Amino acid sequence: MDYDEEKATFLHDNISINKYRNCLEKFYPNELKRLKLNIGKTALLRIFFCLLLLFIILFRGYILCFLGFLNCYLTWPFSAPLHVKIDLLNLSNEPKGHEYIPRRMHHILLGPMSKSPPESWIASRNSCIELHSKFEEHYYWTDENGMEFLQKNYPWFVKTWTSYKTYIQKADALRYFVLHYYGGIFLDMDLYCLHKLDGLFNYLDNRVSSEEHIFLAVKAFPVGISNGFLITTRQHPLLKRVIENLELYNRNFLLPHATIIISTGPMCISIQIQLNRSLWSSILVLDGKENMIGGKTNTPLFKHLGSGSWHQADDMFFKNIPMNIQHQNQTFSISIIVFILFIFVFFIGRYRNFFKGSLQRIF
Repeated sequence: MDYDEEKATFLHDNISINKYRNCLEKFYPNELKRLKLNIGKTALLRIFFCLLLLFIILFRGYILCFLGFLNCYLTWPFSAPLHVKIDLLNLSNEPKGHEYIPRRMHHILLGPMSKSPPESWIASRNSCIELHSKFEEHYYWTDENGMEFLQKNYPWFVKTWTSYKTYIQKADALRYFVLHYYGGIFLDMDLYCLHKLDGLFNYLDNRVSSEEHIFLAVKAFPVGISNGFLITTRQHPLLKRVIENLELYNRNFLLPHATIIISTGPMCISIQIQLNRSLWSSILVLDGKENMIGGKTNTPLFKHLGSGSWHQADDMFFKNIPMNIQHQNQTFSISIIVFILFIFVFFIGRYRNFFKGSLQRIF
């Protein structure tokens, strides 16, 4: 008897539910469709948030690198370390005090070319050695002694160093380590010295004390610094930050040139400059178009042979940007920021009711 009553009650409830559903579909069809649509949107939004979280977890390294690159590119035109214009040819070559920057010169050449370097590169290096024959040391780093140096002083980095796909990445990374350990000056092999650098060393020595650091690099185009000509004291904290983050930036950024400049090249060290503003008091950027090193050109101190052997085809994309845009870095950066803000405000404004209702249902 109890079973029959429960069965009858269950059937009655189902009939009532079906009648209620039919009534709703008959009199409130639009409301039901809207309810189903909102439920579907809520489910899609939950899926989107889950996928977004998974994406962030899987690609967090790339995201950090991209944010660092974006920060450097957008903020450098407005806020950067001190840019100095120096009359390089009229500096005194006579020392006026203590030499805080080690008089050590570094050149690096890796790969097969280190066995038989181009004659023009040999002449370039010899020109710098002859003009600075009184320097403490003139280092010539190759695959063999570079590996020995890292194994002895920075063994934790050997695995990353050997994982680089190109020799220029290895050379880029190695220069940061030798300058951090020894200090002094690094010069690319294709820089032919035209004048002595003693006056510039004295100028930098006079700006620091025994307990301070100094780092000098040439302004790059369109933002950041070049890493082909660097002068620094030993153990500079900027170089410490760079070598600590090389493993993070050791990634494939699709384009060969982008991979090189971001993983180890000029953008790599420029990113760290913008992320470590507390170090700006010890960083100088040599300003002036006449001092910029790019292509075959002469500067007051160097003749740049402009080898550019590591530049790939994708570099042409950056070089072919209209010059009127490139020379207006601040206007270009403002345009990017305004465009991003416009898209954000437009999207949020158009779908604000949907996001508000969906988020309330989720949380």
